[in-house]
Amino acid sequence: MSKSLFRLCLAGSLVLGLSGCIASEKLDYQLMRQEDAKWVADEQFTDTVIAVGKPAAPVQGVDNAIVFAGEKGSYLVQSAKRDGEFLDILDQVDMAYFSFEPMPAFNAPYFRIRIGEQGCTSQQGCIALKLWFEKPAHLLAAGETAKLEKFDFTCHDGFAGSMTRCTKNLWRLPVTVAPAVKNIDNLQYRLPQPTTLKFYHYQPDKAEAEKKRLKALMPFAKAFDIITFPIQLIMVEGSK
Repeated sequence: MSKSLFRLCLAGSLVLGLSGCIASEKLDYQLMRQEDAKWVADEQFTDTVIAVGKPAAPVQGVDNAIVFAGEKGSYLVQSAKRDGEFLDILDQVDMAYFSFEPMPAFNAPYFRIRIGEQGCTSQQGCIALKLWFEKPAHLLAAGETAKLEKFDFTCHDGFAGSMTRCTKNLWRLPVTVAPAVKNIDNLQYRLPQPTTLKFYHYQPDKAEAEKKRLKALMPFAKAFDIITFPIQLIMVEGSK
């Protein structure tokens, strides 16, 4: 358990007990599942993500983004503050043991872009992700997990006997829709298992749904090249 999470639970245990901290996490998960069930998928705009990377050159108006390269389009994802957090993390983490996991997962291994989500700063929708790092403890470099904890990852030891796992949940990440990347046929790295991406709306009426669909799928920028990362996506919790 990371030091920050340990302190949080320890502080809570003085009032509620440690079991209260754990119970609160379970309650948050249950509420999240109930809320997730209210979002309706728009199958018309389903895509398949085949690679993850970053723009080979700056995309005007979309700074510090990572790119989920799809077969039909590309999806530029920024941090909630639209700062360089993603690129800073990817610059320091060992890519061989790093991955993105779709959230919420609920045994449904695909990405969700939610149009009109409360608190989302993009009219084209937001996505939730779990950043996932898992590496055998004996292969860890000095200070490797400490770097991740500085980025507010929560780290645990002892998985599968000798694995260290660090995770970070991110919500309401703004998404910008663009055409399929120009170098889609010549990507250096591709995901070993392509992953479905779906657009969701929050039970709007048909007229509002159509209006939001059209707005979401209007490309923001011209097609561009990307530089891919050797990322291995985790499809479902516990699959590793």
